[in-house]
Amino acid sequence: MKFKIRFLNLILILLLSLIILFSPVCALLRSCIVMLPYSRMHEKNSVLAKNQISFRIPGGLHTKKADWYPFVITFNDDKGLSSYLGEPVEFTVLYNFGHFQLREGTSSYYNPDSPYYSSFYGGYIVKPQDRDRRFGFLEDGSINTEELVKVPEFDQKYLVLPSLGCPREKRAFEERVTYIQDQIEYIGYSGWTRVDSEIETNSPAHEYRGFKQGYLQYGRPLGRFEYYEDFPVIDLKGRVYAKYFEEINATIVLYAMAPDWKVIDEVDREILSNARLSW
Repeated sequence: MKFKIRFLNLILILLLSLIILFSPVCALLRSCIVMLPYSRMHEKNSVLAKNQISFRIPGGLHTKKADWYPFVITFNDDKGLSSYLGEPVEFTVLYNFGHFQLREGTSSYYNPDSPYYSSFYGGYIVKPQDRDRRFGFLEDGSINTEELVKVPEFDQKYLVLPSLGCPREKRAFEERVTYIQDQIEYIGYSGWTRVDSEIETNSPAHEYRGFKQGYLQYGRPLGRFEYYEDFPVIDLKGRVYAKYFEEINATIVLYAMAPDWKVIDEVDREILSNARLSW
């Protein structure tokens, strides 16, 4: 009798495991199970941890509606950005993306009918090895947009898109600055610079052709939709707040990228402006 009960319990556990592994309803749970320890691992080796900096950006649980992934993910790539810039830097990115849709079992990041299509928000921390280097800013203290844009460009072209299988020759990121405002008070500090931009970059829309690393966090792609090719170039809006902090010899950036300004303004008001930074 005891053997039969144990056997039935084992079968039940196996069935529940299969549901978690393959059910669209559990897609968010699967993603969180993978990404939470992954993010914690990167937190321990981040620019923030190494320099005793606390930089907290709210996740999707901060708002009252289904909009963003539950928590902000941490990722480090000192070597990658250093190679891209041609100089040694420490680099940590904090990021979040569109919420998971229950019926589709995947992130709204893939869905062109969602306001969070191809959208991200988060933060960048760039700390040059040269202590006299003010990354992203000119000698007179004004922002160097040509240099600063290299960070989101690297992020999109060499971190995000490759994780989804986008070929190198197709990857695109072009930014046109439309608005700059200096000396802004933001998240408790003065001297931030806000930059708004029009962005042309690849959509994540593509056909599934086998497992890609990015599917662990975003789920499986929904397909090409109305497009005739994978990863078509689309128009997005972008906003960053950037400031160099002499005390920690690092440039801090808060950013948002989305299809329209309504979402950008919403993220700015409800999430980014509630970020906390201290050391």
